[in-house]
Amino acid sequence: MNSVLGAAGKSGGTTRYLRVLFIAVLVIPVAVSIASSWLNYDAAFRGAHDRVSHAADAIHEYALKVFETDELILDHIAEHVAGMDWSELVRSEEFHRYLHQFGSRSQVSSVGLLVRDHGLAATNPLFPAPADAIEAPGYLQVERSGKEPIYVGTAARGSFVAAPTFSVVRTAPNARSVGNNGVIFVSTKLSDFVEYYRSIVNPRDFLVTMARSDGAVLTRSPGEELIGRVLSPASHFRQEIAQKPDGGSYDAASDIDGIERLFAYRKLGAYPVYVIVGFKRSAVIEGWARLMASHLMFVLPATLCLVLLAVIALRRSVIADRAEAAAQAEFDRREVAEASLRQVQKMDVVGQLTGGVAHDFNNLLTAIAGNLDLLLRRCEDAARVRRLAEAALQATQRGARITQQLLMFSRRNVLRPETLNLNRVLVEFEGLMAHAVSENIDLQLQLDAALDPSRIDRAQFEAAVLNLMINARDALPNGGRVTIETRNVLLDKAYADQNTEVVPGAYVMLAVSDNGMGIDRSVLPHVFEPFFTTKDVGKGSGLGLSQVYGFAEQSGGHVKIYSEVGIGTTVKLYLPKATERPVEVDRQSLIPLRSANGGETVLVVEDDEAVLTMAVESLADLGYRVLVAHDGREALAIVNGPERIDILFSDIVMPGGINGAQLAIEAQRLRPGIKVLLTSGYTAAALSNEHGLPEQLPVLSKPYRREELAAQLRVIAGGLSS
Repeated sequence: MNSVLGAAGKSGGTTRYLRVLFIAVLVIPVAVSIASSWLNYDAAFRGAHDRVSHAADAIHEYALKVFETDELILDHIAEHVAGMDWSELVRSEEFHRYLHQFGSRSQVSSVGLLVRDHGLAATNPLFPAPADAIEAPGYLQVERSGKEPIYVGTAARGSFVAAPTFSVVRTAPNARSVGNNGVIFVSTKLSDFVEYYRSIVNPRDFLVTMARSDGAVLTRSPGEELIGRVLSPASHFRQEIAQKPDGGSYDAASDIDGIERLFAYRKLGAYPVYVIVGFKRSAVIEGWARLMASHLMFVLPATLCLVLLAVIALRRSVIADRAEAAAQAEFDRREVAEASLRQVQKMDVVGQLTGGVAHDFNNLLTAIAGNLDLLLRRCEDAARVRRLAEAALQATQRGARITQQLLMFSRRNVLRPETLNLNRVLVEFEGLMAHAVSENIDLQLQLDAALDPSRIDRAQFEAAVLNLMINARDALPNGGRVTIETRNVLLDKAYADQNTEVVPGAYVMLAVSDNGMGIDRSVLPHVFEPFFTTKDVGKGSGLGLSQVYGFAEQSGGHVKIYSEVGIGTTVKLYLPKATERPVEVDRQSLIPLRSANGGETVLVVEDDEAVLTMAVESLADLGYRVLVAHDGREALAIVNGPERIDILFSDIVMPGGINGAQLAIEAQRLRPGIKVLLTSGYTAAALSNEHGLPEQLPVLSKPYRREELAAQLRVIAGGLSS
């Protein structure tokens, strides 16, 4: 049992519960048995007290009737002899027959007359009565209203029978006390009391005593040999009747035999006589013990069975816990191994990513540096300078696209969503899509006329579709068919259970399918990784599907790819359904540059000196007056100053404790009419709670060209104007 209780230091919940159950199986029956024993013990004594009390009441009623009968006999005889000469009654056979009628009562031993100086004058058993001198016992007087008092004697051996009796007497008419002239007596048989007692209670356990108020024992059963004893004033009985003279109960050892009993006593009306019933305390305990033994006959086997079942269940649980602990240890070892493997794979991906970024940017820097170097060597040829500058600018634009794709994949690009009908966007975009594929590819649009709107960033959506079109084109070197399909779909919980990133609900689905070469199944899990490509070296950056994946995730959607080698590929883009109506926007492809009209002043806040120099030159070239600050605190000092400021153009992430968003909010509070344009190359911090970028503030993404800066300034300074 100790091995079961002490096994598996790190036990499972079931084992802990079973251990508690095992302890409960041991403790609860013991506790219940103790409680039951105590309750039954208390109930046994309460029941014994009730039995003793009921027995005392019954015997009290019988004894009271006996004394009342004796009193009536005395009164009848007194009335009969009133006015007679007692000396004549001694020789009267008629009086003897009169007395003889009272001897028929079971409790009466004898009746008769006692005359002073003569002794026994008349009695019912014998005629003529023998002239015996009878010593009068000690009497207790009983006063009666309007009648002569009666007296109760002590128990003594009878004159005519060997059994002990006690007498009740009264004086002759007109006598003042016992002994004057004569008395009438009635002797009561104690055996009659004993027979009645034994019909009520079991003499083996019960003790019935009748005693006078002075402690004289009149009758006792069992223990007849103790009749006549006198209880001392210090006895429990004498002390109890002194406090409660009419009746009561007490538990004590008998003053005669020393046995512990439960006693109840009752006084016989006005008579100075008490009925005392005692019940052995040992008999109560024996009865309680027998009852508990009978209970244990059923409780003990049941408890043993429960303990055995609990031990078996606990042992099995401990074994199961050991097996689970072993399995958990093996699982932990596998987790460590898998974590190590994931770390190696992560480092491989990081290596692939950094290698790809380094490769592409090295190419771009080579083009930029080479063209600028050639431009510096011979700058007098204007046509050559323009050609080299445009080549360098194209390289920077390619670098900007790669940066945007990386930000989109990492879901750290700023989206400016609007509610759109994708069908309309695709129709407007169809010309560019057709231009992206070759002439020997058949482009088909299968658009759902009842398509729901979706809230997305239009520019990023168009970039994602264009990336999918380019991939489809590259999969069809000999021509083929590309199908673009839209429809409403409902992704249920079963689909979401298989794709944990999906939230069940209504979506707008865009599918781009081709019947080209297809992708091998072993390659499919890697197609969304940045810089992973199945194309030949130099024919793909490996960022197209990464941008699609990042756009879908950042838009709250989901992307899925299906492909079979030799059959083709389908990429499904799921975008959440929007509840509001789509916004109709009249898009213009060309926005004229805006130049300063009235010498407007722009406060430029930028911590990077190279970027700050470029921004100042661009703004000055556009005709703006420029103020410069290197951080938020310096900018706030200028805003609080007297200088005119029309537009605040600030980077978002800056040192000094104040970012661009906070600066913009404070500047608009200080100068309510000021216009704000923010810029950043990495905008995750701007979107975080720390930087708190308000959605209504416009953001120009880095890198930007002068034309893009001018277009944004045109929008924030008053919208489109002719």
